[in-house]
Amino acid sequence: MDLFAYPVSLVMKFWHWVLSFVFDPGSGIAWVGSVLLLVVTVRLLLMRSMYRQQYSMRKMAQIAPKMKELQNKYKDRKSPEDRQEQAKEMQALYADAGVNPAAGCLPLLVQIPVFLGLYYVLLNFSPRGVSIEEASTMTNGAFGPDQVASFLNAEIFGVPLASYIRMPQDVMDSLHPGLVREDILVLAVPLFVLAGIATFVNMWNSFRRQKAAKAAEQEAIARVEAEEKAGGPVVDGEVLEVDGEKPADPAKSDGAAGTPGTPATAGAAGSTGAAGKPQDFQSIAESMTESMNQSMKIMMYLFPFFPIVGAYFFNFPIAIGIYWLTNNIWTAVQSHFFMEKLEKELPMTSREGLPPSAFM
Repeated sequence: MDLFAYPVSLVMKFWHWVLSFVFDPGSGIAWVGSVLLLVVTVRLLLMRSMYRQQYSMRKMAQIAPKMKELQNKYKDRKSPEDRQEQAKEMQALYADAGVNPAAGCLPLLVQIPVFLGLYYVLLNFSPRGVSIEEASTMTNGAFGPDQVASFLNAEIFGVPLASYIRMPQDVMDSLHPGLVREDILVLAVPLFVLAGIATFVNMWNSFRRQKAAKAAEQEAIARVEAEEKAGGPVVDGEVLEVDGEKPADPAKSDGAAGTPGTPATAGAAGSTGAAGKPQDFQSIAESMTESMNQSMKIMMYLFPFFPIVGAYFFNFPIAIGIYWLTNNIWTAVQSHFFMEKLEKELPMTSREGLPPSAFM
């Protein structure tokens, strides 16, 4: 855990040092400011990656028709060589579109260690089983004993930043004489509830936006399928131009197709289903996407309770609530500007449920 905690404490220490030129180093303003500026630092470093994530999601929806055409091109070609060629063409399609399917991983992989590191640092300002007096003589990551003692004395609205809901009374007395649990609850309850609400709003808007993007993608794919069936582009129900050969008559296809007149899709389904052959790449990808959507929907209703539950069962200090709420506010504002920019650069075919103000 020190691997995550030390860099986080180093950034906090830097900002606390900067703010000490303006505010009293031992004041709550200086320490709250160091937490807020930690959020700003991390999110600025991730801004480009976050934008690429949103860009890739929308671009994937836009290139869905080409992906479908590629799938149709190889639907009856199942040899290892054909699959390898299909994979190469798919990689080339991603490259031409400037899409990276893994672009969404980096922001999450960075933010989780930052949160764990901050959680570890804030808890170690007053380690469990150690008196406040003894904690004031210890180091904590990049913080020396002087900074640790300064943080333990810092307050916001009269409540110590290091305090938490289930803090023992003897620790409260040594941390801040006269402090009672009700004082902590008055600040902690609305703070962590607001953090949970902000988390839900961001996740709900993210889920709504993904659903809208998926609907636009399916609409585009449906047009491709209609044009392939008709043998050319279809506008208002009419084929404007026949481009290339029409699909082969199912009756003249391989003997494995079965009875003349059986739709080709039935043969394809048989080859990947009853025959026990592996599913094609697109089917696997769609299955994975559906599973991810279901998991995200469950998380959307469960994860917002985490700051509230953590405040009670995991002894999240007040400073953690400030970080959580600030991080979600940043996410909402940043997503607003990202969506406005993307609406101009990559307008979706179907805009229902995708207003420019949609949050991430």
